[in-house]
Amino acid sequence: MSTSMAMKLVLFALLMIKNASADEQTHTEKSQSRVSTVERILYQGQLKFLLRHGLRRPRQWRPWLTPVSPVPRTRTGGNPDVVVAQDGSGNYGTIKEALDASLDRRDDSRFVIYVKCGTYNEYLVVTEHMKNVMLCGDGIGNTIITGSHSARAGYKTWKAATVVVCGDGFVARDITFRNTAGREAYQAPALASNAQHSAFYRCSFEGYQDTLYVQRGQQFYRECEISGTVDFICGNAAVVIQNSNIYAKRSRTGKEIVIAASNRNSQDSRTGIVIHNCRIMAGSDLKPVMDSYKIYLGRPWRPYARTIYIQDEFDVAVDPKGWVGTDSSSGVGSVDFREYGNRGLGASTSGRVRWCGYRADSSEAEQFSVANFIQGDSWLPGTGIPFTSGL
Repeated sequence: MSTSMAMKLVLFALLMIKNASADEQTHTEKSQSRVSTVERILYQGQLKFLLRHGLRRPRQWRPWLTPVSPVPRTRTGGNPDVVVAQDGSGNYGTIKEALDASLDRRDDSRFVIYVKCGTYNEYLVVTEHMKNVMLCGDGIGNTIITGSHSARAGYKTWKAATVVVCGDGFVARDITFRNTAGREAYQAPALASNAQHSAFYRCSFEGYQDTLYVQRGQQFYRECEISGTVDFICGNAAVVIQNSNIYAKRSRTGKEIVIAASNRNSQDSRTGIVIHNCRIMAGSDLKPVMDSYKIYLGRPWRPYARTIYIQDEFDVAVDPKGWVGTDSSSGVGSVDFREYGNRGLGASTSGRVRWCGYRADSSEAEQFSVANFIQGDSWLPGTGIPFTSGL
C-alpha cells in the first residue's frame, strides 16, 4: 500500500470517529466505550504505520488534543510525549531531563510531559526556547515540585523561585509548586512566570512572601490554590485568577497580611492582577490567631499598581480600609484598585481608603473579564483549560 493511500485511509477513519463522538451524549456508556476503543486502536495503527515508514509522529492527531478530547488525559490513559517517574517506570527520573528533551522537537508544537506522583526536589527553568510545554501531574499534593531558595539566602526574587517559566505557551495542571524557605526568609516564590500565554489548572502554589510571582505576559489561573503571607500574588503581568482559593497565612511580623502587590509601572500599561470569583480564606495556621492580624487586599509595589477583585467571597475579615500603602505611602494617588460585586466578611466598601485611584463602580468591571483583559478567547481554548469569558 502506498503512503498516500494509507494516509487517506487514516484520515477517513479519524473523520468517522469525530462524527461518532459528536453525538456521544446520546449514546449509552457501552457505545461511548466502543468509540473510545476504536479510536485508540486506529490511532495506534496509524502511528505504527507512519513510524515504520520513517515519518514523524503526528502530534496534531494525539488523542488528548483532538476535538473528541480537548483536555489532556494523562491521568486516565492518554499518551504524553514523555513520562517522568521516580520509580523508573518513565522515560526520565527528573523533570529537568524531560524539559531538556523538549528541545529536540523540530517545531514548537505542544510537548506534553506527564509527571507521576512524587515529590521532586528540583529547581526548574522553562527557558524561552521551550515553547508550548505542558506539565501534567497526578493532582495537588500528589505531584509536588519543591525548593527552598529565598532572598534571605542571597537570591534575587525571581531566581529564588522553585520553578521559573520563560517559555511562551506554557501550561501546567494537577501539580503543586512549593517553596519551603519559611516565613522568615523574605521573598521566596514557588513559581515565577515570565511567559506570554501561560496557564495553570488545578495547581497549588505554596509559600510565604511572593509565593506567586507573575512577572509579565498574559496569564491565567483556574481552580488553583494560592497561599502566603505578604504580597503573595505579585508582579506586572496581565493576569486573571479565576474560581480559585486564596489562603492567608500567619506572617512573620504579626501585624499585616497583604494578598496582592502589583508593580505596574506606567499609566498606559495594560497589566494588572484580576481576582475573579475566588474565595479568600484563612490558612490553618492563621485561624487561631486571627485577632492579631490585619488583612489587606493589596498594596502598591509601583506607583501605577493595578489590582481588581470581582465577585469574590471573603471568608476572612478584611480590614475596613481594604488597602494599605507601602512604608513610604508613595504612589497611592496613581494606583488603580477596584472592587466589584464581592460578598462576605469585610466586603463592604463603605470604610475603604479615599485614594483617588480607588474605584467601586460595577459598570466598569467588564473590561477586566478574561475576554477583554487578557484576550483569553483567542488563546485559552488551545490549552484545554475551562474558563469563564465574561463576568
